[in-house]
Order: sequence, then structure tokens, then C-alpha cells
Amino acid sequence: MAVSNALDHKFNGVAGSGAQVATTAGGAQVFSFGDTGLGLYFGSGAPTISAIKGSLYVRTDGSSTSTRMYVNNGTTTWVAVTTAS
Repeated sequence: MAVSNALDHKFNGVAGSGAQVATTAGGAQVFSFGDTGLGLYFGSGAPTISAIKGSLYVRTDGSSTSTRMYVNNGTTTWVAVTTAS
């Protein structure tokens, strides 16, 4: 499903469609932004899913400032982002 906002940016994915995505160990895609493939992912455990460099992963079971969010540095290489408590 492609949805355009007021700035005419295209968002492809399940957002706004009413679809529910189960929490998956290692990651599942929530959004794909435009034609670049840049994505927003979530899941339990450390990310293992392959993604475009710059994609973001939110960890549902992250319990510290270094296990809550990750950014992709190329294919399956994910780097932890330090978050505030």
C-alpha cells in the first residue's frame, strides 16, 4: 500500500493499513520509505534481518540504553544507538 502525505512523500508498508505485524525474533519490516528501500524494522532480540544502510531497528525487549535501537551500517551489520534512559 502506498500512502502520500501532504508533502507528497510516499510511504510504502503496513502503516495506516490496519494490518498487524507480529513481533519477530531478529526483525520484521514495518515501513519502507519510497523507492530507496530504506526501512523501519522492529523485533525481539538483536537484529539479524538484512536491510539497506541507514535503516532503523527498534528492539521490543531492549532493556538498556544500548539495546533499544539500532541503525544499519550495511546489509546485516547493525550498530547500537545509545538512547537516554
